[in-house]
Amino acid sequence: MPSYEKSKASGLWSVRFREVSPQDGKTKNKRLSGFKTKKEAQYGYEDYVSAKKTAAEQPQEVVPSSSPADMPFSSLVEEYLQFKRSRIKEPSFYDVQKKVSTKIAPFFGDTPIKEISPSMILKWQNSLEGYSYAYRKTLMTHLSLIYNYAERYYDIPNVIRKVDKPRNLEPKKEMLFWSPEEFSSFISCVERKDYAMLFRFLYLSGCRKGEALALTWQDVDLAKGTVSISKSFSNKAHDEGKSYTITTPKNTSSNRTVHLPRFFCDMLKEYRDWQQQSTDSINFVFGGADPLPPSNIDRTLAKAADAAGVKRIRIHDLRHSCASLLIHKGVSIVAVSRHLGHSTVEQTLNTYSHMLPDDQTMILNTLSTLEGKLGT
Repeated sequence: MPSYEKSKASGLWSVRFREVSPQDGKTKNKRLSGFKTKKEAQYGYEDYVSAKKTAAEQPQEVVPSSSPADMPFSSLVEEYLQFKRSRIKEPSFYDVQKKVSTKIAPFFGDTPIKEISPSMILKWQNSLEGYSYAYRKTLMTHLSLIYNYAERYYDIPNVIRKVDKPRNLEPKKEMLFWSPEEFSSFISCVERKDYAMLFRFLYLSGCRKGEALALTWQDVDLAKGTVSISKSFSNKAHDEGKSYTITTPKNTSSNRTVHLPRFFCDMLKEYRDWQQQSTDSINFVFGGADPLPPSNIDRTLAKAADAAGVKRIRIHDLRHSCASLLIHKGVSIVAVSRHLGHSTVEQTLNTYSHMLPDDQTMILNTLSTLEGKLGT
C-alpha cells in the first residue's frame, strides 16, 4: 500500500511504495515527490501504476510479490528512520538515529524480519550487558517503536510483546544537589565571570543547560526581572559552519517566563556592562557571539567543586538544587512545576516527591491546632 507524507521543510507531498523490478524480480522501494497536495500525490501514484501497466501490456500491481515479513531488518530500520525524521525535532532525531544505527541495526543486520524471534531479541538484550539499566531500557524502547511501525504499516507481528523488559538490578542513585551554603563555597572558586553568572542563573532559575545557553539579551527584561524561555541549545545536530544549533525547547510547557530576584537582576546588569567591554559581540547572555562551550562548562564545574571541597554534581543537578531549595522553603509543588517548565505536575511529583514533607506529620500538626476548639 502507498504511504503519503508531507515535508515540513518544503511543504510538498510525496508517496512511498514498494514494487517488483521486472529486470531481476527483486522488491524495491519507490518514492514519487514534489506534489503540492495529497490529492495530487494520489493522482501521481495512480498515473504511475497505470503507466506501468500500459508498458507491460498487461495488468501489473506495483506491490511486492513477497510477504512484508521477508523484508530485511536493515530495510525496515531505513524506512523507520525516514518516517521518524519528519515527526520529531532534529536534535532528537540525530539522537535516535545514532542509537538505532550503532546499537540495534548492526546486531540484526539483513536478517529477514520473519526470522527474528523472541530468543534472538533476548540475545541482543544480553549483548548490552555493561551498559546502564537506563540506557538498555532506552534501546529496548527504540526497538519496540520500530516494531510498532512495522505492525502498523505492514501488518508484521510484533514479537517484542513476547520479550521480557530488562530488569533494573542497579541500586537507586541518590539525587545530588547543593545547599545554599555549598553553592556559596563553590561559586567563590569559579574564576571567570561568564561561567559564574551561568552557574548562578541555573541555581536560581532551575532552567535546563540548553535553555540557558540559548538565551540572548533580547530574552531578558531586567526592568521587570523576567527571562523568556523559548529556545534551546543543542550540539547533537548543528547548522553548517557551526558546532551547535538553536532549536525549540524540550516541550511546549518549557516555553515560559521565569522571574528572577532583584539582586540577581542587578548582578546581570553589571555582568552585561562587563561583557560589553570584554567581547566583540554580546548576542548570547552566557557567551558572546556564540554560547559557552558545554565541555568547558562541565570542566569548570568539576574544578571549582574540588577547589571548594564540596561534592561533585552534574550541571543538571543545579536544576535539582533549585527545586530542592523551593520545596524546602514551602513553595507549592504546582508552582515548582511551572518554574521548572515540567509538562505535568505528576512529572514534578515523580521526580521530587521524596523531598516533600511527611504528609502524616503535617496532617497531625494541622489537626493539633484545633485542640480546645471542638468542645468537650
